[in-house]
Amino acid sequence: MMDSKVLRWTGLIGLYLIIFLLLVEWLVPVVQLTNTGHLGLFLIFVLICLGSNIINLNGIMSFIIKILYVIWFLMYVYMDTTVFSIEGLMKITDEFVSSIQALIDGNWAGVADSFRSILFFVLLWMTIYLIHHWLTVKHSVLYFFLTTIIFLSLLDTFTEYNAKFAIIRVMVLGILLMGVLFINRLFKNSQVKWKPKHYAMLLIPLIVMIIGSAAFAYTMPKKQAMVSVPKHLENLMNWQNGQNAGIGKIGYVEDDSTLGGPFEKDNRPVFEATAKENQYWRVETKNIYTGKGWERKAGDIYVHTFDYGEEIPMTMKPGKKKNIDEATITLKKNYKFILQPYGLKTIDQPNDEKTFYIEIDGEKIRPTINEGKVLLPHYSMSYSTPEYSLKALQRTRKSDLKKLPKGYKQYLQLPDSLPKRVKELSVEITKDEKNLYDKANAIVSYFQYNGYKYSRTDVAIPSKKQDYVDQFLFDTKSGYCDNFSTSMVVMLRTLGIPARWVKGFSEGNEVPSKDPTRHFVVTNNNAHSWVEAYFPGIGWMAFEPTIGFNGFDNVLNDVKDNQNEGTINPKQKENDKARAEKKKKKKAEQKKKEKQEKEKAKKEEKKKQKQEKQKKQNQNQATNHQVNKVMVISVFILIMLAILFYLTRRKWMPKWLLMKYRLKGNHLQIDKRYADLLKQLSLIGLTKAQGQTLGDFAKQIDSKFGTNHMSILTQAYEESLYSKEAPTSSKEKIIECWKYLINRTTG
Repeated sequence: MMDSKVLRWTGLIGLYLIIFLLLVEWLVPVVQLTNTGHLGLFLIFVLICLGSNIINLNGIMSFIIKILYVIWFLMYVYMDTTVFSIEGLMKITDEFVSSIQALIDGNWAGVADSFRSILFFVLLWMTIYLIHHWLTVKHSVLYFFLTTIIFLSLLDTFTEYNAKFAIIRVMVLGILLMGVLFINRLFKNSQVKWKPKHYAMLLIPLIVMIIGSAAFAYTMPKKQAMVSVPKHLENLMNWQNGQNAGIGKIGYVEDDSTLGGPFEKDNRPVFEATAKENQYWRVETKNIYTGKGWERKAGDIYVHTFDYGEEIPMTMKPGKKKNIDEATITLKKNYKFILQPYGLKTIDQPNDEKTFYIEIDGEKIRPTINEGKVLLPHYSMSYSTPEYSLKALQRTRKSDLKKLPKGYKQYLQLPDSLPKRVKELSVEITKDEKNLYDKANAIVSYFQYNGYKYSRTDVAIPSKKQDYVDQFLFDTKSGYCDNFSTSMVVMLRTLGIPARWVKGFSEGNEVPSKDPTRHFVVTNNNAHSWVEAYFPGIGWMAFEPTIGFNGFDNVLNDVKDNQNEGTINPKQKENDKARAEKKKKKKAEQKKKEKQEKEKAKKEEKKKQKQEKQKKQNQNQATNHQVNKVMVISVFILIMLAILFYLTRRKWMPKWLLMKYRLKGNHLQIDKRYADLLKQLSLIGLTKAQGQTLGDFAKQIDSKFGTNHMSILTQAYEESLYSKEAPTSSKEKIIECWKYLINRTTG
């Protein structure tokens, strides 16, 4: 008897193991294609769900465990902590409420990542429950098996995911699972006593057949792929591409392999900064231009590690020690990298266990714990903005480029498909400039004075045979920062000047503050790209080619005025004028401040009145927000409770039925009682087979429970249907049998 139970448990665990492996084939491509990450944590949740089903864990306990795990996941991934905290829960709740509002408003980009994860967990939860129902009640998973095959086939066809071996694994697992379930149904429906020997006689041929079929399919010759896609499928793919080419939301993204297309504005803040001056915030550089966008070198990523307070190994040297300033960053979006001011020296604030690494190829800095990327929501940095001597820049010559070390060849890479006219244009517009610095500025000036315009909406996407830079330079002449910066990098490289593409954020908006430090808010609209060029003897230097952006003001004019006219190009003159205007503005501002101080006293009374009105409005808005928040949370709790009640209906439904008939005065109502009993029996997997008589089904139930109550109840039910006389058994006996069986359905 004990051996039989062990074998049954082994078989049950084996079935759920196959289900787990099939779910892995779903999760792996989803996590890979969506860059979701944390596959292992999602698989743990799957194991928790399957394990609670195997041991038939109490519904409420199972619900609590899963909810606690989801909350822990959100805290760990998005709050950067493994400890539950009220502050973290409130932040997750706020993101949940704002995401619900974003969905109501149709703002899909406004949905928080934490909310997406919650939806993903709910989907997993419901899917596993459905599979459990198919497995234990229907004893068939055909729909799940077919859906998995179709899902992987579509991914293999329309995405970069290679599902060749995944489909083979799913076919083997699916056929094995269906075969095992079919064998189980045979034993159940035939009323044959279950014995390991009989089971093995059916299972072993199935396994041999699966292994033989898989080996045959693997060794058989394969038909070559079609040269052309069927017309209807091609139309579908073209339609899909057209849908994907719509207007996107501006903001920082990791993937830059395909540039182009219009963008909408997005005013949501991504971080706040305090610093001495408003400035650009660097994130990373990219070196490989493909003709469509930017990619990084394939393979392993090499890094330098460092700790708080250690000098960071940057390729761009910081400025003088006497000019060291401090900046602080407070994230409003879950970026797992460091925002870099130019001249970054150290990351301060050593108050936790985090370490850092900088990627050697792209110089992206990431905080880590145990080598895993984590979020650092608030940090401070020391930096000294680089400064360049105009005299030294004017001494740079093209001949110096011949002495460059081999390591700089990666910054001269260009695709073979780049049209020759790009280089011809670069040579033409820089031919009159003697030094490398002026050549770079000549390219910047070219965009300013030759009909190019800045636009976020009038932006073309190159066709398959078009080069992104060539299209912008000669055809459209309209675009945003990616167009200008990519074009300048490519043009510099055609001249033999090492250059790299830089991503980050442009200057944010200053927020008035009583503190002596200046505060800036940077939004998604500030996501930006620009250029860094390398000059021998000088080092890396940043350039801003995009029309309408101020760029960098870090060149020290140490050349005599009578020489400036012949050496500084129009863009440099504009910078000099801008500096002079800034000085004038500062003096004018000081005078204005004196007048404003006098006028402040008069305006304060009016401001107070306005502030009081505004406070009342804010209070009303806050109250409405809290009401909406409470309503959303209440609806969510009700939905969760409804799900909980549905999942645990096997536990509470018998008690409800007993109470229902007790309230009716314990009338016999044999037909209704019998129908309710059949439903309850089906919930625990005891369903009458097609073609099975009620009498045979009653014997099966009595054999299961070790009584004769189902036979007595079935006889009374049939007598009530086919005979006008009173049932043979007494009313009390019938009700007693029904109550006993109802109570047994609770498990």
